[in-house]
Amino acid sequence: MCSNSQETTPQPSPEDTKANGESPRLLTPEQVRAGTNVIMSYAERQAFLKNSEIGKLLGFDRWPDLPQKSETSLVFKLSAEKWVSNSNQGELIKDQNWIQIEAAIRELDGKSKSLVTFKYDDETYMNIGGGKSAKYVVTATFNNKNFDVLVDLSKSDEIEKLVVGGQEENYPAKMCVDLLHCLLAARTFTESGKLDALLYWE
Repeated sequence: MCSNSQETTPQPSPEDTKANGESPRLLTPEQVRAGTNVIMSYAERQAFLKNSEIGKLLGFDRWPDLPQKSETSLVFKLSAEKWVSNSNQGELIKDQNWIQIEAAIRELDGKSKSLVTFKYDDETYMNIGGGKSAKYVVTATFNNKNFDVLVDLSKSDEIEKLVVGGQEENYPAKMCVDLLHCLLAARTFTESGKLDALLYWE
């Protein structure tokens, strides 16, 4: 018999729980996500869906091909707020790459850092705010008048409090999305200047 060279973490059965009552070690979110924490681009996710067996069963293999992109293709300005004693001492980065974008989002804590903005011009930009308890509010506009909001349809309209841009506000729970949704939305937006069609927007 040949063995797989890549080790996997075995899942314990209920009887494997230690006698002293200690819970067995569970997989981390990164391990659950196929052993990687790399955020795929929109085109990469489309390619994955088209080539996977489940994707073919669902008809994704009939989608048109899109070019692969690995770096930010549009010129965006990244603005990251940092509040110190009621004063915003944030920074503005021009021509940023994806590593800087992802780092800025991950640094959001819902306290001193509660808002990052990716701005193409005065009318086209995306805001990602929050960060407390790994919950974020993502909005985007293309005319500075109408705003699309990223939503998680598995959540309710129950109200939650989040600090965005230094101000605590009430938001429906479905608008308080997780980090992965934020990163996927941000990567597609900064690569193409468009909303990620594989996510839900209202």
